[in-house]
Amino acid sequence: MIGYGRKSPEVTRALRAAEEILPSSGDLEDLLDNLSESRGRPLRVLTAPLESKISGLLISTDRADYIAASERASPERLVAIVCHEVAHTLLGHDHSKPVGQELVDSGLLRGIDSRLAGSVVTTRQAYAHTDEADAETVATYVSIELRRRVMRGGNTFFDERWR
Repeated sequence: MIGYGRKSPEVTRALRAAEEILPSSGDLEDLLDNLSESRGRPLRVLTAPLESKISGLLISTDRADYIAASERASPERLVAIVCHEVAHTLLGHDHSKPVGQELVDSGLLRGIDSRLAGSVVTTRQAYAHTDEADAETVATYVSIELRRRVMRGGNTFFDERWR
């Protein structure tokens, strides 16, 4: 497990949880499938032309969770965004704040009635510094481990994205 000095009990638990879901393939989609299975609810990535400062966020509905990211993100940046949001999930950070109008206006929720989105969808847009630092620690570990597994002969999320 990662040796970044002293870690909070929450980070230690999240790193252990990450070990349980990290796929031998090193594939990001396999990671999301494993996390979905362990949580008992689907988790998918959505990309859209985000016009805000938000680079990624987790959107939760009654039926599924979605990680939203800018469609302009490079494959490498997309992996970083997804790993960061996965880390927040593994850390159990609260994401029950009502959806902001900025998200509704972004077009990411196109096809969903704005009143429904406001009542059903929740997002995490701001955290205390400690929560973000913890998420970055866990996200860094997850992304390093995914890459290590790819280097051992797994496949890579980038193969599909660069074609």
